[in-house]
Amino acid sequence: MRPTFLWEYQFSWQILIVNILVTIISVFGYRDHQDHYPRPKFIQLQTNFTFRRGDTAKLSCGVMDLGTKTVVWRRNATLEPLAIGEMIFESSTGYEVHHPKGSRYWDLLIKNVQPEHADIYECQVTTKDKMKKIVQLNVIDDKQLSESVIDITGLDHVDKGHSIKLRCNATGASTPPDGIDWFKDGIPLQTSNNARVSISKHFILSARTMSSELEIKNAQMFDAGMYTCRTSDSQVTSVQVTILNAGKPKPPPEKAISEREVGGPDGGQLQEQNMAGYNSSGSSSFLGNNSLKYLNTAMFVAACLLLLFQKRR
Repeated sequence: MRPTFLWEYQFSWQILIVNILVTIISVFGYRDHQDHYPRPKFIQLQTNFTFRRGDTAKLSCGVMDLGTKTVVWRRNATLEPLAIGEMIFESSTGYEVHHPKGSRYWDLLIKNVQPEHADIYECQVTTKDKMKKIVQLNVIDDKQLSESVIDITGLDHVDKGHSIKLRCNATGASTPPDGIDWFKDGIPLQTSNNARVSISKHFILSARTMSSELEIKNAQMFDAGMYTCRTSDSQVTSVQVTILNAGKPKPPPEKAISEREVGGPDGGQLQEQNMAGYNSSGSSSFLGNNSLKYLNTAMFVAACLLLLFQKRR
């Protein structure tokens, strides 16, 4: 059904009559409320709304125990209301109040919303003290939009005992993400009581960026795995971290003295002898063994000469 627009009937005293009507409803509604109905109260709903240019903006307002009272929408506390109940008082045809029959919700719709619609709106109830709920409308121009970006920086190979340090940077299309969560192999990570695992977060509003740093001190082999960063607007990226068991290498054993090798086709060239492990005691032993060999030979020759001499006699 097409809403009724009072602007179609232009009276010079239109604003005066509207405000008198609201006052009368408030006074008589207040008395009736005191006698038969509990005091109305607002339903806790979102109060900050952001829409893109050209969308249909929906500003929500819910009231419990409305009774005989009426819901009034105003823009930035202007004298003339936008709507009283479902009746529109704004000359623009883009406004509409969405109120399903029997519902507690009186939502203000703004079709083809534009940046000039961005403002503070009030959802009022016609009580004597004029109960009101403040709602903020933000409108984003497409020219201001950019793609969301997320990435992880940091070393993906870490020595055992060192610290794993990863940074997740996430940029939203129009505003920074509300939050960033860390996971290891699908399991959520949180700052630990012993401070071995710590997570910090920072906002950069001018760059529409949220940054989160993950640090795990004294990394062990079981800390290796897939680390995932996920934002509140479902941006996700991951990195595989490997822990290296990097101990000091053992020195190679000393090589013993090698035999002299003969090389070449004629077998007459003497290869260089490996002198590893050769020392003065080895040299003395070598000389001692040769002396003993010469002494035994000399004694053998002397014994032979002695026998030969005795036979001639």
